[in-house]
Order: sequence, then C-alpha cells, then structure tokens
Amino acid sequence: MITRSREKDLESENFWLSLISIFQKLSPLRDEMRPIPRYDFIIPILTFLSLIPTHLANPIDNGLVDSELIHECVTHKAVEVILLLDASGSIGDDTFKKQLSFAMHLASRLNISEEGSHMALIQYAETPKLEFSLGQFNHPTQLEWAIQRIEYQSGATNTGQALRLTLEKGLQGARTGIPKVAIVITDGQSQDDVSEPSQLLRDADVMVYAIGVTNLVNVHQLHQMTGNPVRVFTVESFEQLDRALADSLTWSMCKTEFRPGTPEIICGPDRIGVKASTKQPFEGNVFVMDHYHDEECRAGPEKFPDSRSIGLTVPFSACNVHRYRSLNPKGIFVEVSIVFMFHSLFMTKTDQTVKVQCFYMEADKHVTVPLSVSMITTVFREQIYQMPQCAYTLRKGAPDGPIVRFATLGESVYHRWECIEVEGADKDTFGMLVHSCYVDNGYGDRVDILDSNGCGLDAVLLSTPDYDTSLRLATKPYHVFKYADRPVLQFQCQITLCLKYDGGCEGITPPQNCKKLPGEDGAHHHHHHDHPERRRKLVRRLADGVGTIDVFTDSVTVLEQEPSCQQPVQYPFINTNLWIMAIITLTNMLVFIVTVWFTFRKRRCKPS
Repeated sequence: MITRSREKDLESENFWLSLISIFQKLSPLRDEMRPIPRYDFIIPILTFLSLIPTHLANPIDNGLVDSELIHECVTHKAVEVILLLDASGSIGDDTFKKQLSFAMHLASRLNISEEGSHMALIQYAETPKLEFSLGQFNHPTQLEWAIQRIEYQSGATNTGQALRLTLEKGLQGARTGIPKVAIVITDGQSQDDVSEPSQLLRDADVMVYAIGVTNLVNVHQLHQMTGNPVRVFTVESFEQLDRALADSLTWSMCKTEFRPGTPEIICGPDRIGVKASTKQPFEGNVFVMDHYHDEECRAGPEKFPDSRSIGLTVPFSACNVHRYRSLNPKGIFVEVSIVFMFHSLFMTKTDQTVKVQCFYMEADKHVTVPLSVSMITTVFREQIYQMPQCAYTLRKGAPDGPIVRFATLGESVYHRWECIEVEGADKDTFGMLVHSCYVDNGYGDRVDILDSNGCGLDAVLLSTPDYDTSLRLATKPYHVFKYADRPVLQFQCQITLCLKYDGGCEGITPPQNCKKLPGEDGAHHHHHHDHPERRRKLVRRLADGVGTIDVFTDSVTVLEQEPSCQQPVQYPFINTNLWIMAIITLTNMLVFIVTVWFTFRKRRCKPS
C-alpha cells in the first residue's frame, strides 16, 4: 500500500514532469516565434527556456600560422614586390649576405611565376641601384641565381633616394590590377628625407612595409615610410631575418590580399585625403561630405586605375577643408569628412564616412649668426604670452543669445566673433581683426562677405562688424538668406591677432578704410577713401600680426517658414485597457491556483 505521503510526492513529481513536458514541446517553436513582431504573451516562457544551457560555440582561432596556410594563400594571389636592401657602410659584407638570404626566403613564399607574383630588388647606400626589375626573372631558380650574384655596395644611408628610385624605375613592368608592395630593410637612420617619397609611393597605391634591424634604427622614420604602424617590423639582429619573419611578413600581406584592411589617411604638404581597398570592384563614388556635386571633391570608378583600390585627395583650399591652429603642440590641424558611397546613385546603409584629420607640427628653427660681445653685462628679458581662444558663432535674438543651428528665411541673426584671453579676464594683451569671410552652402558654392581688410562687401549679406573697446569681440546682425535649392549655410572667417602693447594693433583693427556700401547707414564705421599708400601700410601691419586663425560656424539649416508642431493626441483609454488586461490576467492566475489547490486537497482527502 502506498502511503499518503508517498502519494503526495508522486503527484508532485508527476506535476513537474508534465510541466517540463509542456516546455519541451514548446521548445522547438521558440526559434519560429522570434521573427514575429508581437510576442509579448510568450515572454515568460522564452525567458524560462533561455536559462537552459547550450553547448554550441564557435571554434577558437589561436592565431597560429603555418607554412601550408601561407602557401594556400599566396598560390591563388599575385603581388608585385619591390625589396629594398640596406647596403650602407654600417652593414658589412657578411651582414648584407644575410639580407640576400632573407630575400630568397621571401621569394620562396611568394609563388614566383609568370602568372603569379613578381619581384624586383634595389640595394641602396649613397646611391641606390636597381639590381633587377619586375618580371625580369619569373622562375624561382632564375630569381635565386639573380639574388646570389648581387655584390655589396657600401656607402652612406640615403633611404629617401631609394624610395624615389622605387617610384621612378622599380615600378616599371608592374601589371595593371595587381597590388604593389615595397619592403624596406634598414639598420639605422636615413641621412635624407623619407617622408615625401614614401607619401608619393602611397599615393601611387604602393603599400610600404619597413623592417628595422638592431636597436639603433630610427623607428619614427619607419612609421613615416609605412604610414601605418601595423606594417612596421623590428628585430634585434640580422640573424632574425629568417624564414619565420618571412612567413610573418608574407602572411601580413596575403591575409589582406596585399592591400590595407582599413582606410589610410593621406597627409600631404598641401592636400589631405584617404585611400582604401575593396574585395569587389568599386562602382560608387568617394566624395567630401556635402560636396558631391563638386567635381574637385569627388572621385568615381573612371578615376581609379585599379577598381579595387580607391581613394580621394583634396587641396586645403577647396571642398570646405577645415583648418585650425594648435598652440600646444604648435601646429595646424587639417580635417575633412570623406564618404565612401558604394552604389553609383544612391546612399545605402553599407556606405561609410571617414573623418580624416592631419596635424602639421611647426618645426623649431635655429638660426646661427655672428655675435659681438662687449664687456658690459647684457641682461635678456623674455615675455611669454598665451594665445587667446577664438570662436565664431551665429546667435539668435541678441549678440549673446543661443547658438543658431536652424533659422527661418529673413530672420534676424547675429554674427559673433570672440577671442578670450586664456590667462584671465583681467588681461588686455591681444586685439583681433576679422577678415576674409565667406559663406558656403556645403556644395562648393561660396560667396565672399568680408574682404581681406575686414570690410563688408554687400550690405544685404553682411556689413563691416562692430568691435567693442577690448577689440576682442565683434558682432553684426544680418537677415538670414540662403542659396536657391540649398538649405544649408556655413560661414568661415580668418582672425588675425595683434599685441596691443606699444600700439601693436593700431592700423590693424578696427578696420578704418571701409567704403560705404549701398543700403548701409554708415553710423558705426569710419569710411575713408582707400589710398594705395594706406593699403600698403595696412598690409605691412597685418604681416606684423602674431598669428592668423581660421574659424567657422556650425552649419545652419534655413527653413522657408517656422514649422508648427501639433500637440500629441492623448488616448486615456489606453491606460484603462492596460489596467483591465492586468486585472484579467491576475484573476485567471488566481483561478488557476485555487483550482490546483482544491484538486490536490480533494485527492488528499480520499480514504486510503
């Protein structure tokens, strides 16, 4: 006979087994339910099921690379490789032979053949020498013989000249559509410039690798050559130029199809840009944001020799490239946003925007001159002034009103230029002149509104600004205008700073030679005839300024009329329905609990 306690345990066990059985039947439906937009009613069940552990996992990639994997990679991919070997006097004949041995290791990895990869080799010292060119030896045995017969050159280290020879002669014979790679080996520091020829190589779509040997190598120059720290290798001795390094280098190239995996920033002396690579032929456009319709600011497939190697460079003076000065460290920031649009006509979610920023640091210039020293002690005094922080904004309603980002056509808005003394409000060191202003609609259409002297050019657009007594704040109201069919405006100006001491700002600011414009009341400015001699003096005074800064406003969207927002409609019955549903749900749960309780109680009360 089963006791009542044992019967109770069996009933409880059967209840939970039934409940688990129900969940098991629902489990296969879980994945089918997920795509349904409305599945609020199954949230408790899915939450419970999500607690069941799973043992499915992706295999772990330990990152190890073996020779078979490299061989499989390079067998189906070709590359044009130019190898540059250091033959300077610090190398020596025995060490140079170790570089030749490394060249043979690398060649054995690259699948050298007519249809496969090709290799050229340059040894460089004081004068670089092209030992053999691309495609000259396309059989592994021939290439090995060509490498072994190279004789050590010796001399000074001119890596920059070797890079230029790579660009001028090393790429001769390169096949169209095949990626190009230059690999530089060096043990020290170049005695000539490497940054400019390296940039020219990268502009020619050559991916540069640099291998630095010994701890005497100039790592900064290695980074200048590659433009990307990922492609810089350093080893402690020439004995480490072995098969393992050749494998690492080959795999680094091959895993990205001999192309950079991420966009590369181009920082030229007068241009800025970006270039990248795609797995499939590129059919879209690369353009500066908001300048798609400007030919100078856009590049399409017709401009790319290799449809998988794309990019764009623009001059500093075009495409609304922004420039602003940095005081610490001293230099200039140049930045622009470039869009990669993959479709030929439409923007899609796969498109990418890259914000390109370059920093050009001012070099310390040391000047040596003969110096006569008298017997009298000379005391030198030095005064250091911190440059003020300058900004250009558009304000709503008043010169100190909120910053404008949206405005209606014809609305009164204030221009505000201000330079704030860094050392505190009690300082009165600098003055400023606002000049060379223009307005841009974001598509390359620009109109000058203040000339180089700081005078207004059109009273409808903007008159000459009003300066306060500190000469560090200038304002001017204007009525909002816009280009036809172009809703966005952006204003940009230059601010020239001057030191007030000893009359350093006299003749610079405020502008005193502005002509009266049609429609201008002329109540706030002195307007004189612009004599040539007076203009020459002004130019000289501007040259005496302590610095010129580019400032620009935020983009302003101009609306035809102010939009009116309707009040959202309230639906009080929604909250009522939610309460009703909650009450019904609680009632059903209570009924279910009571029913189960009575069922168990009735069974418990039956005689044994």
